[in-house]
Amino acid sequence: MTSLDKIKRVKSKYQRAWLSIPGVVAVGIGTLQDGSAGIIVSIERPDETVRRQIPERVEDVPVEIQVTGKIKAL
Repeated sequence: MTSLDKIKRVKSKYQRAWLSIPGVVAVGIGTLQDGSAGIIVSIERPDETVRRQIPERVEDVPVEIQVTGKIKAL
């Protein structure tokens, strides 16, 4: 199990680079599909180019890509 502090550090380290990838709309921390905690990268639409640029694990922290569509602030 990965500690929340470690997940926060890894997210902070990589989120700027991931958000610069066209199609990535958000980077957050949450519960992954398998029930573990990790980093969630939200993308606008299914895109294999984006998926190839985001690893499934980084620094031993699981990363999951979720298709959310555009995210708008209210």
